[in-house]
Amino acid sequence: MSKGKYYFSKSLEKGLKILALFNRETAALTQSEIARKLGLNMTSTYRYINTLVELGYLEKDARSKLIRPAILCLPFCNNLMSATDHKHLFKGVIDRIHGEHNISIEAALVISNTIVRIYHRSAKETLTYHLPDSSSNCLHNTALGKAYLFSQEPEVLDEKIKTLELTPKTEHTITSETALRAELDQARLEGYTKNVEEYLPGLIAIAAPLVDPRTGTGIGAVSFDFSLLQINVEEMEMNYAALVCEVAKVLSDIVPPDRTGE
Repeated sequence: MSKGKYYFSKSLEKGLKILALFNRETAALTQSEIARKLGLNMTSTYRYINTLVELGYLEKDARSKLIRPAILCLPFCNNLMSATDHKHLFKGVIDRIHGEHNISIEAALVISNTIVRIYHRSAKETLTYHLPDSSSNCLHNTALGKAYLFSQEPEVLDEKIKTLELTPKTEHTITSETALRAELDQARLEGYTKNVEEYLPGLIAIAAPLVDPRTGTGIGAVSFDFSLLQINVEEMEMNYAALVCEVAKVLSDIVPPDRTGE
């Protein structure tokens, strides 16, 4: 057994996994739902939940028994995000491009098929939309998600596509695996991908993948987002395809390498 495994805390793992269950789509859960999602018995689940409640990271409604993140999670998460190398390194590059071009820019990593936003700047005096801090089941209907997908090795891509629910967000959302693969193949040749009202009516975007600087593995993406009131798809592609690829390369070169396998 390695030293890392020997000193691994199962209790801490369970507590962190409970906190990770909550997101914009899942704001509250019952004890039974938490136990089922994590494969825990009710006694252990109660103990972990009660500890997090006592520490101030969860709160339990006395009447409904619903459990949700408490206010202490806000400064905790904000402090963690502020301390990450990714945000600090991305910020300088994205702020510069935003200042030069006045465009909305979003940089995100993908963790367990969830898009996690790292940094975002909105264009001034323009109607645009940005993703929540974390978004599940959005790999097929966002430019960020599709850019991440086409950067994966074939066997990894196959596994990821198997887990996707190709549910429509708009009438333009890709809901066919064949159509998705065809678009990813084209994007792989061009080095970038587009989103045309697939996530939200009136929203278009262009994105390129972020890759780990050591392994070349796709880890996320950067996108430029526009309203159709600003620009059409052809103009977006002509004016910004090369730039988004350039920004993705710069960010990929400075992103901290993944050392989890060491």
